[in-house]
Amino acid sequence: MFQSLLLVLLMAAPSVKARALASMSKDELPTAENEEPLPATSSRPLAPWQPLPGDEQPTIIQALRPGSSKPSPVTIVKRGDLAITEGDMVVGSYNQVMSGYPRGAAARDPRLKWPKVNGKVTVAYRVHPSLPSQARAALQQAIAEYNAKTCVRFVPQTREQNFVTVFFGQGCYSYVGSIQQGEQELSLGQGCEFKGTAVHELMHALGFYHEQSRPDRDQYIAINFQNIERGMEDQFDICQDCTTQDIPYEYSSIMHYGAQAFTANGRDTMVPKQRGAMILEPYDKPGLTALDVKKIHKLYGC
Repeated sequence: MFQSLLLVLLMAAPSVKARALASMSKDELPTAENEEPLPATSSRPLAPWQPLPGDEQPTIIQALRPGSSKPSPVTIVKRGDLAITEGDMVVGSYNQVMSGYPRGAAARDPRLKWPKVNGKVTVAYRVHPSLPSQARAALQQAIAEYNAKTCVRFVPQTREQNFVTVFFGQGCYSYVGSIQQGEQELSLGQGCEFKGTAVHELMHALGFYHEQSRPDRDQYIAINFQNIERGMEDQFDICQDCTTQDIPYEYSSIMHYGAQAFTANGRDTMVPKQRGAMILEPYDKPGLTALDVKKIHKLYGC
């Protein structure tokens, strides 16, 4: 499916500013048995697609989509020194993107997957000291779910050269897949301190895109383009060249945005064609579905 294909640029990640890094407070890996209940949070939930006050106006660039031989338009937003598309997916350094750095890759390229050892996919991570307790608890619960339900093992970084640093940044975002350039950032900023949001961003880090971008999307949802914020219409583009992995479309997937994604007027931008179906934001979802787990196992062959 499209989520298993990367639109990301094969480019060096922007250097992380001098940060003292720290791993989880517990030496043991998070599991369903030792996970802690989420502390109360006063933050208003932030959907991954929601713009932030400091975001600059959208810019359209040309980039190769998976399986395509010709570049096509992709809308990016400048947030700090990063270029972000679809609200929460890091394309790379904004300056490198705008200077025409070589683009195009797919998660089927083994360089963009995390390594698999003895049948388990290993993703090393660090937790930055800036991450507050609510976000740490959400992250721990998300990691516990992956470790319990999938062949993925998120492990505290020791000697691994490629790893994810989870920090308190501007909004919720992640690179897609392993960028194979050492440290890569995953932000759980204010409003992102929810288990569902953490699960969503970690699944991006594993190499997955949004459910509503699947090539069979139009069979399951209708897009109300008149309700979409101007300039953000192509955030709803589908990938015609991508595969669904022969896994059914799922409204409840942790990778599906909510019904009002990129809304300009508070009205729904996505309407399910299945009667009675609901499309919730990641922060309102409990975590991975059985089909989400199946997608991960199919992508990594485990």
